[in-house]
Amino acid sequence: MKDKEQIINKFHEIKELGYVKSKRRHNTGIGKTFEDYIGVKENNRSTSDWLGYEIKAHRELSKSYRTLFTKSPSFPKGANTFLKERFGTKYEDFPDVKNLHTSMFANKANSYKGKYAFRLYNDKEYKRVYIAVYSMRTKKIVDVSCYYTYEDIEIAIENKLKKLFYVAAKVKQDIKGKESFWFYRADIYEQPTLDRFINLLDEGIIMYDIRIGSYKSGINYGKTHDHGSCFRIMESDLTKLYSIHETVD
Repeated sequence: MKDKEQIINKFHEIKELGYVKSKRRHNTGIGKTFEDYIGVKENNRSTSDWLGYEIKAHRELSKSYRTLFTKSPSFPKGANTFLKERFGTKYEDFPDVKNLHTSMFANKANSYKGKYAFRLYNDKEYKRVYIAVYSMRTKKIVDVSCYYTYEDIEIAIENKLKKLFYVAAKVKQDIKGKESFWFYRADIYEQPTLDRFINLLDEGIIMYDIRIGSYKSGINYGKTHDHGSCFRIMESDLTKLYSIHETVD
């Protein structure tokens, strides 16, 4: 049986179950629940989940950014620690350690704590995507040393996004607030390209999140805790990244 037929048949089996109870509380419950039923073990691998497909589940009518892939900058080594220590802010409850959480685009600069502005800079000549940091006071670049190579981005696309199985679920809650999901529709996306990714980045359709913290206890106290710096896209824009799109009801 071909991989696509196998995953579609498995999806139909899960759909026929109707509403199933969430395997975990809060927002991550929907993905955890579907992965449990389809037989995927929770992981942070850089490759796809099952039969060559990256599997993601989302709530019906959700209008939010979805993570494409998480990856630290290509250069320099320890880039996340460098960014956190130079531009991050101190925790209120742990003022001797820092964190840096901010979102940015390539078509406009953001504002971070009224002191810095972050923006992605796409260098097509050298095939790099830089994290450019500006001073809000002088409007000049203060750092542009951290970047992703096109090659590393393309590898991440190939490993995590080559084939995407994107499942929609209806949600209901019981009187105690516990959620149940009915996985009723899936969208299959195939053949993403680096060129499409770069164009969407330039247009401000793909967003980049820095999510870097510090451990606040234990033997790693003060060391960098990367919560998953990532590239993200609105659900409604996924079709712009892929050449092939198929809906499974």
